Amino acid sequence: MASFPEPRARVRLTEDAVADLRRLQKKDPQIVREVFKKMLILERSPSAGEPLVEALVGFRKLVVGDRDYRIVWRETIDETHRPVLEIAEVWAVGARADSEVYAELTRRVEHLAASDHPHARALVEIIEDMGRFYGEVEAHQEPSPAPTLPSWLAEGLRNQLHLSPEEIADLSQEQAQQLLIQHWSTPPE
Repeated sequence: MASFPEPRARVRLTEDAVADLRRLQKKDPQIVREVFKKMLILERSPSAGEPLVEALVGFRKLVVGDRDYRIVWRETIDETHRPVLEIAEVWAVGARADSEVYAELTRRVEHLAASDHPHARALVEIIEDMGRFYGEVEAHQEPSPAPTLPSWLAEGLRNQLHLSPEEIADLSQEQAQQLLIQHWSTPPE
C-alpha cells in the first residue's frame, strides 16, 4: 500500500455541499467517487486548483470528470493559526453547464456575514455516511483539537517568561503551570 504524506488541511463540507453530493449521487454515483478522490488532494495541497475571480475572489476550484463538474472551496485556518491546520471548506459541487455551480455559490456567499462560518462536517464522516460504495476512498481522521490554555496562564507565560505564541501552544496546562511555578519560586539573582 502506498504511503501518503500527512495531511496539511482538514477538508470539511458545508451542509449545502453535502446536499450537492447527495443529488449528484442519485444522478451518477461514479462521479461522486471521483469528487471524493479530488477532495483528498485538498488534504495534502489546500491551494490546489485555480483561484476564482469577481464575486468569488478567495475561493478556488478543482475540475472533476470530463471538465463537467467543479468543486469550489475557500481556505481558512483554525483557532491556533497554524498553517499545517488549514481548513479547506468545500462549498459547492456541481455541473459546469451554464455556470450553475458558480451562480449557486454566489447566492450562498451573499447570505453569509463576513465573519460567519457555515456548519461543516469532516470529509471522512461524509464518506462514511454516504455508504459502502465509496469504502475504498480513505480520508484521514481529523486530529483532536489541541486544548487551549486559560487566557490568564497564556498571558503569564507571555509576559513573565517571554514565550512566543508557538511555544505556548506546544505546552499542556500542567507544563505551563509548572514553568510559572518554577519561575515564581526561583529567587532573583
